[in-house]
Amino acid sequence: MLVIRKTLLTIAFLGAVSLAGCGGEAGQEMGLVNGTITKGGAPLVGASLEFYPEGDGAASYGKSDEQGNFTLRYSTGKPGALVGEHKVTVIGGTTKGGSTAGPSEGLATLTEGDAAPKPMGAPGAGGSKRGGSPKPVEGITATVKPGDDNHIVIEL
Repeated sequence: MLVIRKTLLTIAFLGAVSLAGCGGEAGQEMGLVNGTITKGGAPLVGASLEFYPEGDGAASYGKSDEQGNFTLRYSTGKPGALVGEHKVTVIGGTTKGGSTAGPSEGLATLTEGDAAPKPMGAPGAGGSKRGGSPKPVEGITATVKPGDDNHIVIEL
């Protein structure tokens, strides 16, 4: 009976210890972060943003929308980022001009029987200078402050 009791206590203790570490930000202050990213003054659409704290802690991630706006989420899924200085990496994205594609542009102009444009080749397939993974933009820094008033503007 004593062995079972010790085993159960050990399991309970290990479970409590493992749950205590699940938050990822225990003891570290978070700030809510949103922002806007542009390139040449135009919104950068579909860009992945990664904020890496300069100290201890995990990164926060976001993706820009049609207006270049983004909101960060910590690696655990919680909104925000750790307070402090961050190194920012931007991957991918396309600029959005002042006009949107109308129904007469792109594939919408094809009629029945027309051939669709041929692909340039699979990313990283070789034989083409196009394709592959987008090159990340690095060397950007940002400061996250405590609270919910962190609007970060990134201009590439």
